Amino acid sequence: MTELRVRKPDGWTTVSFPDEVATISVVGGKVDGQLCLTLTGEREDGPRIVEPGILDVDENDEHLLENTVPRTEDGTSIVLESLLSDQLWL
Repeated sequence: MTELRVRKPDGWTTVSFPDEVATISVVGGKVDGQLCLTLTGEREDGPRIVEPGILDVDENDEHLLENTVPRTEDGTSIVLESLLSDQLWL
């Protein structure tokens, strides 16, 4: 089992992917109109596993991903930076 620590809107949590998942990728998109990250686990003999609504992946777990989380120069996830910027305008 591959486990990654991720940040969701309600805080940090762990998501798990079964051993038969060959690769885990991160993609950007929107959920309910809000920019977020989605993790997708690819496996040969089954449907893709999808974990939507993610704001960030712990940098210590990022090596488990096929690609990297888009980040600002200071290391903040682009998605989290966007959310924080939007809140400053409220």
